Amino acid sequence: MDIKVIATDMDGTFLNSQMDYDRAQFAQLFDKMQAKGIRFVAISGNQYYQIESFFEDYKKDITIVGENGAYFVENGHFLKSYTLPKEVVRSILDYLEVHYLDHEFVLSGEKTAYMHAKSTPEAIAFFKKYHTKLQLVDSFAVLPDDQFLKFSFNTPEEVTYQIIDDLKALLGDVIDATTSGHGNIDIIGKGKNKGAALQELLDRWQLSSDNLLAFGDGGNDHEMLALAGYSYAMGNAPQATKEVAKFLAPSNDENGVLSVIAHYLNN
Repeated sequence: MDIKVIATDMDGTFLNSQMDYDRAQFAQLFDKMQAKGIRFVAISGNQYYQIESFFEDYKKDITIVGENGAYFVENGHFLKSYTLPKEVVRSILDYLEVHYLDHEFVLSGEKTAYMHAKSTPEAIAFFKKYHTKLQLVDSFAVLPDDQFLKFSFNTPEEVTYQIIDDLKALLGDVIDATTSGHGNIDIIGKGKNKGAALQELLDRWQLSSDNLLAFGDGGNDHEMLALAGYSYAMGNAPQATKEVAKFLAPSNDENGVLSVIAHYLNN
């Protein structure tokens, strides 16, 4: 066993139901990770700036991957991003408008995230939890001056997979659409996911998947869990995710990620 990278999803995995974690225990474990030369990667569908806010004391010593694998920052330095072509952004905006979903989406850019000013207060409050930088715009007729990384939008759960199928039929050669659960759909560039992002990082660091310990709790973690030599689904994860992972961790409200990390570092 030679773990050199520990990667964790955030919501429902590293973070508990109060959107926090045991900071005292993490500080102790992080010192041990540093001493052993183990890299820590926070990887999430959320905006980079939101993820960073949980690691103010560590951001110069960790890697953060936001937007489901579309935006990379290593040790406080921007590495790369994968953006959606403007014509693809326009096609998705048109689809959302035709299907009356244009008040339920956020468009993530490199500078900030954007929502329509007519969005419901509930939708704005929901997406603000995951996007520290968020700007309301009166119209998307002219796109904001930014490069765009991801769409995230809410749907009635009973039609979530039908919408994913529609989008794949429309743009499946250039985008991937996946659900993170509860009717939410994420759209990013084709082949860009947490697993692909971690493979790029492993290649950069001249490591293999056998050196990777990863944690996740949802559908957008499957590629990452399938890649990792040591992969854990959280106790609160759906059965489909548990079937992808090699092992099972306690739930996010039982400090599952840190408990497993402590086990490996202390043994």
